[in-house]
Amino acid sequence: MENRRIITEALLGLLFIIISTVLLLYEGFRENENLVETETEQLAVSIETGAALYVAACTECHGLDGKGGIGAPFNDPHFFDMGPEGRMAELGWGGSLEDFIIATVSGGRPTSTRPALYPGKGDGYAMPAWAEEFGGPFRPDQIRDLANYIMNWEAEATGEQAVAREYLVPPSDDPLFAGRLVFVQLGCIACHTIEGVSVGVVGPDLTHVATNAAERVEGMSAEEYIRESILDPAVFISPDCPSGPCTEPTVMPLTFADQLTEEQLENLVMYLLSLE
Repeated sequence: MENRRIITEALLGLLFIIISTVLLLYEGFRENENLVETETEQLAVSIETGAALYVAACTECHGLDGKGGIGAPFNDPHFFDMGPEGRMAELGWGGSLEDFIIATVSGGRPTSTRPALYPGKGDGYAMPAWAEEFGGPFRPDQIRDLANYIMNWEAEATGEQAVAREYLVPPSDDPLFAGRLVFVQLGCIACHTIEGVSVGVVGPDLTHVATNAAERVEGMSAEEYIRESILDPAVFISPDCPSGPCTEPTVMPLTFADQLTEEQLENLVMYLLSLE
């Protein structure tokens, strides 16, 4: 009986070792697959983040679908052509396309390389620098997210994948919706936080701007203050920047008076006045 018990325990121990070994081998074989899955999930999050940044900062010049405007197109077969006839060869760029996007977005462009087709914004530069190291609002990880989003257009641009889009159009009778859309498309979400809408870390938090604006400058109503802050932001420098007291010169663009139509301005002011 004793020998039988010893043999049974030995067999059970051996069986346990075999099962453990099989499980370890299985997990080992799965490791590469797990790494690929994790990398894919991280890339998806990066692309989603980049999409929001693109809408905020790039649509004005490059179009919501990347087909171009006053800025060059990204969603274009010529842009993704890495052969001798492609855009990178045209520019003499010897690195990867992703690195080109990161470098261009980071440092901007003082002049357009194709001014007859895509003149850029003007006012002394064709494209502003967006990276913090060059005076822009975006961190390195945000620049990388933006590059990943643009790279994600390759399948569509080269015709490998057709994409059907449904664009969000503001109802004609809802100026607050239209004003919120202006806030997004103008790039305000890159610098300002509005709870539930954006998370910016450069300019003041605007979640309750209608209440705060009414108390900002003596003798000036909330509407007057908001309008002046949009059209001529250097007149009064807000003390409430996230990184500490805001100081001159203001980093907020001084060109909104020229960029906005009267209707867009009115809708944007009305939207901000609704944030009490």
